[in-house]
Amino acid sequence: MVSYPNLKRLVLRKNHIQNLPTKLGHLNNLQFLDYSQNCLTNTPLNLWNLKSLKTLIIDINLLTTLDSRLSSLVGLESLRIRKNNLNCLPQSFSSFKFLKHLDLGNNVLKKFPVCICHFEHLTTLLLDQNRLRELPKDFNRLQNLNKLVLSFNDFVEFPNEPFQNLTKLQTLEMNGCELIEIGDSVSNLINLVFFSVRSNRISSVSDKISNLDKLVTFDLTDNLLTQLPNTVSNLCSLKIIKISKNRFSQFPTSILQLPNLTHILAWKAGLQNMSYIEENGNSKQKSTNKKQKGDPNGNNNNDNKEEKVYENENERERENEKERENEKEREKENEKEREREKEKEKDPQNNYNNSQKTNNLPTKEIINTNNNPKLGELNFLDLGNNNLKKLPEELFVKLKKLKRLSIRNNCITNLPETIYNIPHLWTLNVINNPILEISSKIQQLQNLVELNFQSALLKAIPSELYLCQKLKKLNLCNNKLKDLPKGISNLDKLSKLNLSLNKFETFPLEILKLYRLNILRISGNQLTAIPDTITKHLYNLTELDVSDNGIYFFPKYILQYGVIRKIYFSCNNISNLPHQLFFEISDLNISPFLIDLSHNKLTSFDSNWKNVPLRGLDISHNNINKIDKTVFGEKTMKLETFKVSHNSAFIDLPILSELPNLKVLHLEGNTLSKNLISVLNNHEINGNGDEGNNENNDEEMKDILKQTKNNNNKNNGSGSSQSRSCGGSSSHNANNNNNNNTKKRGFINGKKIGTKNKKKRFQSINDLIVNPEVPLKTKKGRHLFVDEKYCPFFKIGYSEMQGLRQDQEDSIAIHPMIKKNIHYFAVFDGHGSSDVSNHAADKLGELLINEINEKINNGGQLETDSFNVTKLTQICDKLFQEFNQTLNKLRIDLSGSTCAIVLIIKNKLYSINLGDSRAILIDNKGNTIQITDDHKPTNRDELCRIKFLRGTVSNNGRINGGLAVSRCFGDRDFQPWVSAKPVIKCFDLAREDRKYLVLACDGVWDVLSNQDVTDIVMENANQDVQRIATKIKSNAYSKESTDNISVIVIDLLPNINMNIMENQKSTDLQFNDEKENDEKQIQCAKQLLNHFDQYSLKLDQLIENYDHIFMNKNNINVMKNGNINNSKGVNIMNDKNVNMDFHLGNNNNNKMNNICKTVNVVNKNDNN
Repeated sequence: MVSYPNLKRLVLRKNHIQNLPTKLGHLNNLQFLDYSQNCLTNTPLNLWNLKSLKTLIIDINLLTTLDSRLSSLVGLESLRIRKNNLNCLPQSFSSFKFLKHLDLGNNVLKKFPVCICHFEHLTTLLLDQNRLRELPKDFNRLQNLNKLVLSFNDFVEFPNEPFQNLTKLQTLEMNGCELIEIGDSVSNLINLVFFSVRSNRISSVSDKISNLDKLVTFDLTDNLLTQLPNTVSNLCSLKIIKISKNRFSQFPTSILQLPNLTHILAWKAGLQNMSYIEENGNSKQKSTNKKQKGDPNGNNNNDNKEEKVYENENERERENEKERENEKEREKENEKEREREKEKEKDPQNNYNNSQKTNNLPTKEIINTNNNPKLGELNFLDLGNNNLKKLPEELFVKLKKLKRLSIRNNCITNLPETIYNIPHLWTLNVINNPILEISSKIQQLQNLVELNFQSALLKAIPSELYLCQKLKKLNLCNNKLKDLPKGISNLDKLSKLNLSLNKFETFPLEILKLYRLNILRISGNQLTAIPDTITKHLYNLTELDVSDNGIYFFPKYILQYGVIRKIYFSCNNISNLPHQLFFEISDLNISPFLIDLSHNKLTSFDSNWKNVPLRGLDISHNNINKIDKTVFGEKTMKLETFKVSHNSAFIDLPILSELPNLKVLHLEGNTLSKNLISVLNNHEINGNGDEGNNENNDEEMKDILKQTKNNNNKNNGSGSSQSRSCGGSSSHNANNNNNNNTKKRGFINGKKIGTKNKKKRFQSINDLIVNPEVPLKTKKGRHLFVDEKYCPFFKIGYSEMQGLRQDQEDSIAIHPMIKKNIHYFAVFDGHGSSDVSNHAADKLGELLINEINEKINNGGQLETDSFNVTKLTQICDKLFQEFNQTLNKLRIDLSGSTCAIVLIIKNKLYSINLGDSRAILIDNKGNTIQITDDHKPTNRDELCRIKFLRGTVSNNGRINGGLAVSRCFGDRDFQPWVSAKPVIKCFDLAREDRKYLVLACDGVWDVLSNQDVTDIVMENANQDVQRIATKIKSNAYSKESTDNISVIVIDLLPNINMNIMENQKSTDLQFNDEKENDEKQIQCAKQLLNHFDQYSLKLDQLIENYDHIFMNKNNINVMKNGNINNSKGVNIMNDKNVNMDFHLGNNNNNKMNNICKTVNVVNKNDNN
């Protein structure tokens, strides 16, 4: 370093250095030194000789104290010692007269270092994540302080005297403390711009908050507020206010008087009404919640200024000075108002602009003269997740600049008419409100881009909706719609249309004119057919979801046209695929398809599929009897997911050689050839070639777990017996004895934890499922015991879906009768990768049951009477800790997994969970019990635990800004804030009642409530549980779940064997009737397809003759009352009027109504 005497900047970050070289002190010109993320335990020697140093960074080390000789660095301007173990600062640091930036966050300071009060030039002070309870009085000497962060400390009282002279402070953050109120001292922070006190216990705010007339952002999220003082209306500079997660019953009226607000976030705020007009009808409000010191409830105070009590004369003088300024301001405003009135007389159309400007009056008297809302600048209003039953008409009168409005999850039955007068509204979110109809005035929302009426009670939509020509996303999922009015082709910019979970019996043919449509979801209806040429007309369509209908025929030409890539046809009545499906598919470089044909009636899977470029194919739960090697070819080599479960098929495939990119392979419920079993077992399917590698992998994991357990027993003297290792069966131990002289190698889902890989033969298969009787030597294999022959006590179904995520990171485990009288079910929701979730699904059940047997076993029999929650908690706490330590040693840093586990032991049900995977129990009357707890960082108990461990929860509800759950396996980089300590509960199972058990990941629970899932289960109780699980999955996807989706449904049916026999008898008796009914439905579907073809043919003719009709964005024909209106310069199409009418009579089952589709063509020279 002596060779660089003029060096000014030195960065030694992340080098595991324990001390600095002695010669470092000779760098006399060094100004910047970054020594963060090393292993310092003491202040580096000679560091104090760097007299020119201005910036010193020692973040993330192991320092407990600092050497007082550092005070010789008198020129220091920035000092960062974040995330160490400091409990004090030397008093000699008072010499840092020029220090401007000091970061002591994430240390263990219990007492404020007094030396900081001498840093006269300090502008930024970060003290978050410490143990501070108060600030010294001399803190007010920091008069140049601009930013102060005190979040996640132990403050109970809002600082008083320390804040008296901080007139330059602009940013104050006190999130995650224990504050119970915002006191009067806040009035001293007159230049505050950003003020955040979220996640405290604040129940009151001083009315002196009005002094913060420069405040722009005010965050009160997650507190105990029931009201705000009326003086909040004086915060005329305020633009963003957040009052979510509080206990308001009525919306604070003072907020409605803020003229410059752009954002109001009030979701889950406890709101029950939005009324803002006083009951007595008076327009002028009086301050009724003026709070006096020592009176937490507040006392009434009249407006007489002489009776106001001031703590000192300076406060009185400031108040008088402010009043004089207000008087001047009022006089200016009055003068401006008189000028505006004169202009208004000349130009009456300026009425809105004039009235808007008058809302900026700063004084209480003028602001409260009129009770009408003054939110003229508001852009975003979020009132979601409250209990609102009605919105006042007057609320939206002045919201001329509102762009986004969310009132999701309320009890609103009608939207105010004034909502439709908001000219710039982009997004309207009305999810889950019992709204019966949409007003025809919706046509006035000409700038609307996204409209979401999911889960309302709509029976029809107005044709005027089609006048919203900028609409791109329309969600009408889960309503009672049977058809669409004519004219939907007017929405020529529509890219996403969701009509799922309605009552459509026939496919709305006018949808075929929406040529820009990318995503069409119409699942969960009563369709029996869709047009064969749907992708020919919707040539931009990339995703089509028609799952859970009654469709009998797969579209013939769906793969031949357009750019479609995702096709979901599960839960229909398709018995065979048309031969036209496989013709003329474009060249090999085409993006591969993802096709779901599960839960249909397919009987064959032939060699035609080798012509289809596939990424994913699900043909599980059909009636296919054979699958052999002829079904795959060159175009299928990109196949990543192949699910063929529960077909009772004979499968003979050289899977790995024909499908080199395969990652997911589900084969259970079939008969596998010896050749296939040999292929699966004789090749390391995680990317390596030797058969013995799996034993080595498992053995290494066994050694790691054994070492972890031994270390724990030595260190803490644990008396718990050791669990069996993660290695699995004992045969692995015997096989590994021959490899003692070989360096061990280990993998988790293809990730190396030992020596280098041999030459890679195949892509890693992350998920392999086969029948329990099929022996597997690969640790990638899973056995799911879902067939009744493996468990006569339950009916078990499951369903999984990758969804919109790039990879499937969930995993499930189903093990009824894992041991005698013990049944084990689990859902693992991975994040970061599937490493932890797959490993937990593969190993944890066996480890847990072994621990239970070792702990409770008596002569080979489990003493269930003596087994209870306390004992299970002891077992799980120890096992989960050891399991987590094993994962840490395997260095899976960025991967983790939540879990929801259910153990059934005789008539007791035990739930075990980490994170937000959830399980519910449903009785035969539809009553629901949630048997697990959701572990979110924003939960009060979890927040306190994270704070105690010196962690933070960001504004988006994530630990240290990254992790959205507070308990899970793995995530080493987020430990100890994320915990692997499970919550365990016990429930009695009364065997005389039928019960359903549902376990699912958050991809389900994010969009479906417990009651939603219960309704799906009870409405389909007469169907197979596999079908019920699939319906839950499909409902979650239809309702816009963006996550992986995994669900297990278990029918806890008493006397199940007798019921099976009875069901079989009733099925035999009804078979002929059902067959005859199916034949009628098939004939109706064929008839419907013929009419679809006629419509499509004539539509093709129109497109051929007048191609510009669909390609020009201005070619919009608005159909209303049987007439065509010319809108925005439409191009007219023909010399004559041509009417095309198609009619389909009702069928015998009254399943299909008349179809009348009309395309009107008018003279293209007629511009009227």
